[in-house]
Amino acid sequence: MISAMRRLCALVTAAVLLVACSESDPKVLTDKGSAALGAGDVPAAIESFDAALQHMDARNPDYLRASMGRCQALARQNPSQAKDDFLALARSASDRVREQDYSTIVNELVKKGAVAEAVEVMDAGIKAFPESPQMQALKTSVVEASKKSKDRGALQKLKGLGYTGDDK
Repeated sequence: MISAMRRLCALVTAAVLLVACSESDPKVLTDKGSAALGAGDVPAAIESFDAALQHMDARNPDYLRASMGRCQALARQNPSQAKDDFLALARSASDRVREQDYSTIVNELVKKGAVAEAVEVMDAGIKAFPESPQMQALKTSVVEASKKSKDRGALQKLKGLGYTGDDK
């Protein structure tokens, strides 16, 4: 009887520790944020990514994944903040942010209808990867999205950056 009680106490203690650790484990929190984002629960995704980022520094292997997930989620909720946060990430982690990361955020912004913000991220991507065919394809898709949206601000930005000719 005492042996069974000790085993039960040990199991309860292990379960409590597991739950406590998973609530501060950046990888678990990042996975949770990714699952929430995939399910369309943007507020929960942002909350999980923010919690993950609080428990790691930029050297953590999951830092970029959590940061990118957060920017993706923000693009669906607050496009301007997503743009600003992603561009700050791209500056601070320029050795790790790739063309695909720029494309991911630009595509999320375009889906949200935030074409002007997408133009700024696309421009930064082209400057970071000037020879990239992926960035050239992204430019073409952003120009097309800008024309379709008839977003004058986005079209003016594109024209000012030299990405379009005389648009009518």
